[in-house]
Amino acid sequence: MIEKPFKRFAFCYDRFMLRFVDYKAWVDYVERVFRRFKSEPKRILDLACGTGIPTVLLAIRGYKMVGLDRSEEMLGLLEKKKRGLPIETVRGDMTDFSLDEPMDAVICLYDSANYLLTEDKLRRCFICVRQALADGGLFVFDMNTVYSLSMFWGNRTTPRNVGDIYSIWQNSYDDKTKVSTLHLTFWEEKGDGSEPEKFEEVHQERAYTRHEIKRCLEAAGFSRVRFYTHGSFLPVGPFTTRMMVVAR
Repeated sequence: MIEKPFKRFAFCYDRFMLRFVDYKAWVDYVERVFRRFKSEPKRILDLACGTGIPTVLLAIRGYKMVGLDRSEEMLGLLEKKKRGLPIETVRGDMTDFSLDEPMDAVICLYDSANYLLTEDKLRRCFICVRQALADGGLFVFDMNTVYSLSMFWGNRTTPRNVGDIYSIWQNSYDDKTKVSTLHLTFWEEKGDGSEPEKFEEVHQERAYTRHEIKRCLEAAGFSRVRFYTHGSFLPVGPFTTRMMVVAR
């Protein structure tokens, strides 16, 4: 049976991602972006926050955080991590949400925006972000590039194992739609000598050009848009796999 994205994967998400992603470096980079744009946010929305690894790291650094995600399972895991930290969780759709208080900044990390498979959904997300931001607020998000999804991910199969969890990651890319489909298959040992439990999920991401992204941001009311190769302030090149987008 194929589950909806992040329903089962949620419970082993941190084990995989903490092994393959340097989240401290990501949060350091986000703060460098804030400084470069002379932004000193106090309240930050972490859009599509998932299990909230960056949310917690930023809360520890003194920011008041709001984590919004559609997955009940992912938010449940973040709730267990709060432990008195200034974190509020909100279950919602990133293309249709509103908040009671304006945010000084909105972040959306680890290619979450690529999960929006049409330009209309991308624009609707950006409109919600603009409405959630205080005037002058900063929107910081990353996206996989066309090169990343078509060539770096491409059409390949990759095994990944973490502890007692074994997995196969099968990617396929459609040149016409610019959509990458990831079929995840997991086997988890139960520890009682029985057969490992198998579960599957299908994830899809769409690649957008900088022109398409900028057009959607400007339609949503953002006037200043910058693109950087992720982790730096260098321009995006033809072989950039991940770009950071900053909009005010």
